[in-house]
Amino acid sequence: MLHFNDSDLRFLVETVATDRRDYDHVVNLIRDKDDLLEPMLQDRKLIERLFAEEESLVRVSPYFLFTVLLLQVRRDLEDTSYILEVDFKGKRIPVFEAQAVTDLLSRAVIRDYLAEMLASFTRTNSGVFYWRERGAWHKRRFSDLDIDDLVDLACIIDPEMRPALLKRIADIALFLSGIFPDHLNVFATRHQSRFAAERTLKDYERQGSRFYRVAAQETDQSHWRPAMEALSEKFTLARWALNTLSDRYLKTQREHYFRWPNSDT
Repeated sequence: MLHFNDSDLRFLVETVATDRRDYDHVVNLIRDKDDLLEPMLQDRKLIERLFAEEESLVRVSPYFLFTVLLLQVRRDLEDTSYILEVDFKGKRIPVFEAQAVTDLLSRAVIRDYLAEMLASFTRTNSGVFYWRERGAWHKRRFSDLDIDDLVDLACIIDPEMRPALLKRIADIALFLSGIFPDHLNVFATRHQSRFAAERTLKDYERQGSRFYRVAAQETDQSHWRPAMEALSEKFTLARWALNTLSDRYLKTQREHYFRWPNSDT
């Protein structure tokens, strides 16, 4: 189910229902009603306003923004036979899988998961983790945008926290290879990761697919299990969907939307 805040809904109504002025009434009518919300979210005026008025991005939540963009990508791909895969050098390679990507984005649970996932990367955290092993205390600095940090943490953390870490590891693989495929080397340098500099796009795909599969098996969030199972099987399609979103709608503003933590924090 779509879960927008009041500011999101007000922005949606003001932008789409231009022949109305009783905005509060319309907001109450459409709240929590996906069958009414989804057609409104596909109105082209939303995209135009979001990118024409800089203050619009302050009014809406990241989840709302990415929901709108994912729906727009689905519409874009309905009328084409190919998509452009972006490799780690920024080269665009035509891949004739537009219909398969469209089909994936037609699944509401996938779109909702991807919107939530992208929104989670607008804020990232780093910190220090302490644990006791063999009678001694150990200290490890980590970033929740670093796959290698989280893989290590998953081996020592309390079992009840493990499913969330597995999900995050898979999400990082999809996020980086989908939104920043041409900046993976920059990311590796910035985070001084032990293995990221050697990881290829195919490595991200294999690791992401694997961790989505394990996370789906261990998760205590049953509503996300179908999405994680699908992403495990169709990771490449999801990556291509995010390549398209990033290339067409975020481009040079990616680091404005997604703020990476400094490696020395």
